[in-house]
Amino acid sequence: MKRIFLAAGLLILPPAAGRAATLELDFAAYGGGVSLARGSVMLTEEGEGGASRYRAALEAEAVPWLGLFTNFRYHAESAGRLEAGAAQPDRFRGERRLRRKQDIMTLTFGPDGVDVTADPPLSPDKAARVPPDSRRGSIDPLSAGAAVILTASRAGGCGGRYPVYDGRRRYDIIMTPQGKGDLPSSRYRIATGTAEVCAVTVRPVAGFQGDRDRDRFFAEGVERKATVWFARAPESGRVVPVTVEVPTDTMTVLVHTVGVKAGL
Repeated sequence: MKRIFLAAGLLILPPAAGRAATLELDFAAYGGGVSLARGSVMLTEEGEGGASRYRAALEAEAVPWLGLFTNFRYHAESAGRLEAGAAQPDRFRGERRLRRKQDIMTLTFGPDGVDVTADPPLSPDKAARVPPDSRRGSIDPLSAGAAVILTASRAGGCGGRYPVYDGRRRYDIIMTPQGKGDLPSSRYRIATGTAEVCAVTVRPVAGFQGDRDRDRFFAEGVERKATVWFARAPESGRVVPVTVEVPTDTMTVLVHTVGVKAGL
């Protein structure tokens, strides 16, 4: 079963068999004009017949001044198969450090569903919030991001519905093309001028706590919105997400791509 359905008409051309293509994006996040975090996404894609295998790695950490208070770091890895615009992950592992706490989430994807291993273990109540039937056919959040970036790098733009399961929550990421827009010149991003604009909706499905503060980003029954601008990176020529804008209840978070490296 296909686990991501992209908009019809997108041209998916995987690398030639036996050849690995790489794409690395460096990013910086700001909230209310204040620097918050920095990190990178590394994608590797290798042709496999008419499809391809992908590996994705994400690194993120708080900037030094904020790290003094939060000690925040996050590392995630995923791997799987891309075929006809669909991502089919095999595994995902995410490790988060926040202050003195550390948690690790491992997801294994198979034809019968998704197996979850958490350290520390999830309580029986939390583990039962997303039943097996709701997990089936889902993908991890990093695989969703990898599919979006790799598709845009070959075909430009966005589109599709991504059924995401992160080990705690099940939600849909819905991406809708909004035509072209203008990116004004800024020292915070790598590209300016005409860009493809994409509206993003995060729609809760299962695993969200009804008694949680509705001002939190993940709240039951609350859809969240974001906007992504895709443009061609000057040096590599690849189409990449240049800016992501995420309004929250307390501030607007902007994530800018500040560097792109591509190779074969």
